[in-house]
Amino acid sequence: MKVTMLGCGTSVGVPALGAAGWGKCNPDNPKNRRQRCALLVQKDGFNLLVDAGPDIRNQLLAAGNPRIHAVLITHTHSDHIAGMDDLRTFFFPDFIKIPVYGTAEHLDDITSRFQYLFVKSEKSPTYFKPSLEAHVISPGDRLNLGGIDIKVLLQHHGRVDSLGFVFDKRVGYSTDVVDIPEESFSFLHDLDLWIVETLRETEHQAHAHYELSFSWIERCQPKRAVLTHLGLEADYDDLLAICPDGVEPGYDGFSVTL
Repeated sequence: MKVTMLGCGTSVGVPALGAAGWGKCNPDNPKNRRQRCALLVQKDGFNLLVDAGPDIRNQLLAAGNPRIHAVLITHTHSDHIAGMDDLRTFFFPDFIKIPVYGTAEHLDDITSRFQYLFVKSEKSPTYFKPSLEAHVISPGDRLNLGGIDIKVLLQHHGRVDSLGFVFDKRVGYSTDVVDIPEESFSFLHDLDLWIVETLRETEHQAHAHYELSFSWIERCQPKRAVLTHLGLEADYDDLLAICPDGVEPGYDGFSVTL
């Protein structure tokens, strides 16, 4: 199984538009240039995408332009779903709809914002065909997509919930999270790799900060932890200098084969 971090940045990316720019991140370090969070999980020719934010086209091209067979949605903030339209092209070769998996609430949101991707409208051209299909999942579910075993975990993301995932009982993915329920923690111990959020040094209402993320990692004891959803305050070298053993900041294009 190959896991690629397509993007590891905060919702505005690094650098951000406007005066925010690079924030406290050193522009001379290419690992500080961050697109919005997305993950690619590949196994035996099956390519599973987690989230499709506004950078997804460039991210997938940089990853070799793999065909996407299924999509998991963590939640529906724009930095995680604004690129859904770009997934249409994976439907074109053989007209097989791409399944999109999310909670009922998240799918209601997506299908209302991108209705034409799921349902043909009377205003659509005659040749147009919807390219995606919605599949409801819930926290606690266990899926098998393309031979990848997936455990679906509940996470709290401020005033809304998000989903975390564990792949083949070896790789965990926990982004956009500030609180992890005890039941979810039970599936996050002793992983080979845990990709987990840490936004910045100071606390945030909806995102884990350094101290909180480090405490989770100490509790769960993964063999390796890689940090994601890094904010404008999270300079790569400065964060690396304070990371415990076995923990490191992520960067766009980080990839590991397990």
